[in-house]
Amino acid sequence: MTARSIAAAAIAEFLGRPLRGTPSPIFRPSQLDLCGPGDIVWIRSFTPERVALVETRRPALVICDAGTADRLTVPHVVCDRPRLAFIRVTAAFFAEDEPIGIHPTALIDAGATLGEDVSVGAYTRIGAGVRIGAGCRIASGVSLEGQVRLGRRCRIKANSVIGAPGFGFERDEQGVPIHFPHLGDVVLEDDVWLGACTTIERAALGTTRLCQGVKVDDLVQIGHNVVLGRNTLVMSNAVICGGTVVGERCWIAPNSVIKEKLRIGDDVTVALGAVVLKNVEPGQVVAGVPAKPLAR
Repeated sequence: MTARSIAAAAIAEFLGRPLRGTPSPIFRPSQLDLCGPGDIVWIRSFTPERVALVETRRPALVICDAGTADRLTVPHVVCDRPRLAFIRVTAAFFAEDEPIGIHPTALIDAGATLGEDVSVGAYTRIGAGVRIGAGCRIASGVSLEGQVRLGRRCRIKANSVIGAPGFGFERDEQGVPIHFPHLGDVVLEDDVWLGACTTIERAALGTTRLCQGVKVDDLVQIGHNVVLGRNTLVMSNAVICGGTVVGERCWIAPNSVIKEKLRIGDDVTVALGAVVLKNVEPGQVVAGVPAKPLAR
């Protein structure tokens, strides 16, 4: 992380908010319980414990809500959504530059198409039918195979597999499972994030699609022909079975399972460890095994 100092006035100007107090130079972002002089922190909402902590530790700048601000003597900037403001400040002023370029051990087929400003990590394999949009960051050990299309600014973490055939079988007359040839494709639209060791199966026929802004955590399995709506978040160890369509702005919590060919509406929350066996209406929160809507 950079050792240079950042002026609090520059951060306040970036956020379009007035600066309260006279801060010292800011050197680094910090979590609240470890902060000290030279740090910038955020407080989502007022509690006496949080105020006491920053008043004792005296960070250089606090991004906070109005209720907290009225009780602070340390320098601060008031924002409606402090955590979001802190994220934007960290990305703009403190985030390290990622390496750009193609690692010499990457295996990229001559038939693949890479846009401008694309990074590919060590031992990543990119097949002939793959198209990668501008600004994508693909880490080490990733496999992209079959007809896979990545939009702009996608980020794929290490050891993920995109485009392998899905798990679709039909038993023959003797009961032997026969694999359904998966001839479809995978589309990741702009600004999709894919976690480490996550798999996305190519469609049997048609498309497996992650729409714009979808973020998928580590160790997630997404089956063939799944569609994830815009800005949906899928947490670690979730399993979304083939043919399921998930709406926009959903939250799929860790260790949850969604049965095949379901319809999950917009703005749905699937709780920790839930097993979803039926369609879910927009806006519902479902929890349990089997998952049921919670009263709101």
